[in-house]
Amino acid sequence: MPTTPPFKALLTTATALCTATLPPTPLTAQTFPTNDPVIQAMWAEGMGDGSQVFALSQALLDSIGPRLMGTPAYARSADWLIANYERWGIAAERQNYGTWTGWNRGITHIDLIEPRIRTLEGMILAWSPGTDGPVEGEVVVVPPMSSAEEFEAWLPSVAGKFVVTTFAEPTCREDQSWQDHATPETFERMTEARNQARQEWSSQSQRWLGGGGTQRLEEAGALGLLTGRWSRGWGVDKIFRSQTREIPSVHLS
Repeated sequence: MPTTPPFKALLTTATALCTATLPPTPLTAQTFPTNDPVIQAMWAEGMGDGSQVFALSQALLDSIGPRLMGTPAYARSADWLIANYERWGIAAERQNYGTWTGWNRGITHIDLIEPRIRTLEGMILAWSPGTDGPVEGEVVVVPPMSSAEEFEAWLPSVAGKFVVTTFAEPTCREDQSWQDHATPETFERMTEARNQARQEWSSQSQRWLGGGGTQRLEEAGALGLLTGRWSRGWGVDKIFRSQTREIPSVHLS
């Protein structure tokens, strides 16, 4: 999984002057909350045919894309914003605030090689460290444990391995598909089993991976962490920030 080695930073985004688009609404003294002509003009511009929300959003959200602090896209978004302000006759300048470590996601490529070969769909988490070239290792799951002594005894076994740190979904079909094609009894049985398994995993995860547990895995020599936060919809995942400082954290779909 070769990527540009990064470190963590704070999350922020450049924002643009965008207004919502709704059907034109008549401005009348009876319905408008203020008689201020400036506020009324802003309202008319944003709510009427003058709105630029679609064009601005397409440029900022689609063309420039994600804008994590310290990334090239963040710098491009700031340049784009200032250029728009200048075009609109608004004085603006870019001022640096603090010192940030640069980060660029680079290329992430993940392959399953045992028990069969398959290229996986995944993405390195925000501000995750990278690797110095390809890395290969066994994948292990945090097992059920009932005491701190068990966790400490298991911890050395993660050395040289990738550790799965999130709940393993029992099905990749979203609920509507189950409701459309399964019997109500089957759907209810699957849902109950999934909820119970998720609750048990959550309890284990909070106990052993919360409060510095992720750092303990890193210190124990794990090659990387594998996560998956599915929102139970087609192609809908939550991709957050990395909690590691030296090893990669990768989201798998």
